[in-house]
Amino acid sequence: MASTMKNFASSSCSSVCTNPKWIYDVFLSFRGEDVRKNFVDFLYSALEQKGIYTFKDDEKLKRGRSIRPALSQAIEDSRIAIIVFSENYASSSWCLDELAKIIECNGVLGQTVLPVFYDVDPSAVRKQKGSFAKHFAKHEDEIEDKERIQRWRAALAEAASISCWDVPNTANGHESKCIQLIVEDVMAELGKVVPIEGKNHVGIDSRVQKLNAFLKLGLDDVRFVGIRGMSGIGKTTIARAIYDRISTHFEGAIFLHEVQEVSRRCGLKNLQKEILCEILGTKDLRISTYFEGLNMMKQRLRCKKVLIVLDDIDYLDQLEGLAGMRDWFGAGSRVIITTKDKHLFVTHEVDRMYKVEILNEHEAIQLFSWNAFKKNSPAKDYEELSTQIMHYAGCLPLALEVLGHHLYGRDVSERRSAVEKLETIPDNEIIEKLKLSFNGLEEHEKKNFLDIACFFEGKKKDYITRVFDSFDFHPVIGIKDLTEKSLLTISKGRILMHPLIQEMGRHIVHQEAPEKPGKQSRL
Repeated sequence: MASTMKNFASSSCSSVCTNPKWIYDVFLSFRGEDVRKNFVDFLYSALEQKGIYTFKDDEKLKRGRSIRPALSQAIEDSRIAIIVFSENYASSSWCLDELAKIIECNGVLGQTVLPVFYDVDPSAVRKQKGSFAKHFAKHEDEIEDKERIQRWRAALAEAASISCWDVPNTANGHESKCIQLIVEDVMAELGKVVPIEGKNHVGIDSRVQKLNAFLKLGLDDVRFVGIRGMSGIGKTTIARAIYDRISTHFEGAIFLHEVQEVSRRCGLKNLQKEILCEILGTKDLRISTYFEGLNMMKQRLRCKKVLIVLDDIDYLDQLEGLAGMRDWFGAGSRVIITTKDKHLFVTHEVDRMYKVEILNEHEAIQLFSWNAFKKNSPAKDYEELSTQIMHYAGCLPLALEVLGHHLYGRDVSERRSAVEKLETIPDNEIIEKLKLSFNGLEEHEKKNFLDIACFFEGKKKDYITRVFDSFDFHPVIGIKDLTEKSLLTISKGRILMHPLIQEMGRHIVHQEAPEKPGKQSRL
């Protein structure tokens, strides 16, 4: 028996130490007779309610499996271990073996350890005093393996030295508050993200840092922050990255994808319901009308610190229906909005606007390489081809990813042929995605856009204004609108378009009569 226990406590984690694959978020270690039916039961429920996958022996152990190997494996498979030290924790050799294994995995795998002292003094655990001394005296008498006991003592001393939670065993409500804080601690730990510069994450960390500075998470004000830029530039990717990193700092959080599309298909009241159900943690919520949804959001969320991301907004009514006023939300709340239209931010009075920068050439080559070659730089034979693709795509992330996917797994001749084809026939998937920007324009805006795409890109703004004015095209507001909707930029007095945006415009005109150029509106 002693040999089995020794192997459980000291079995090596070396097989997984180089790259641990966590299965569980949390492993709970506790003395069942002390806390299973009260504190641990409430803690487990609170963790599960937040979607934290937690191992508790009576919940997760399968019948018929050998208990000790299963527990040993579960500890190795858990990202965080919560150890609930109670009065009789040290009476159980089982608990002490678990503890020794947890401390080993903390050192070898980098597992996070969160000790909780339930009505016991941390110093009594660290120095094995009081009931811990009594239990160890009994172990010394009954167990011949003194080395094993020494491991237990060392593990207790180390665990009790870690920053911890001290929970008094009282009936005055302190336990529920402590459980809430422990859950927040766990969520914050799970929310820590190591910077990634791999596929679809190239250049993201530096942009997330800039956006994070706008959010000012330490302040208790309610803050609206906008992310703007042309289609395909990475607004959603950046918003998702920041959401994943900070969502654990809030009482409730939700990321609503493609708001413009979903609201047209399902209506704003369904999006209001989705926000409320996710943040309040309920499924039984009925909203009969849009206006009922407005009132419910004001009433139910005004005392909650929430994070809401509204992705791809294109009309003001969507903003007003989902995040109308700052007093809808509790102190410290943050609302992040992505759009192509700068004027929406002006109208809704967002606190800060972040304009997404285009990738630099190094980042563009890296992103293309991840998608085309599954590594962060092209092989020597493909350097020139990758540079051609980068210039064609204009460093636009959407185009680089699409083209990388198309070229993945093809041989040299097929890749070169595909690049040559792009010079005469644009990639349809890219064009169709970029056309979403065009489809959302008013009719007069579409005409102005196509004229500039076909005739005036790169020309001086004053010259274009005079030409448009002579045709009563209202150029001052027209050019302003297209600029705010991220379809144009103005640099040194000239109107510029991203190469793929211009190509999209010319493609639209070409499609009017592909076989009869003379019938195209802007030959």
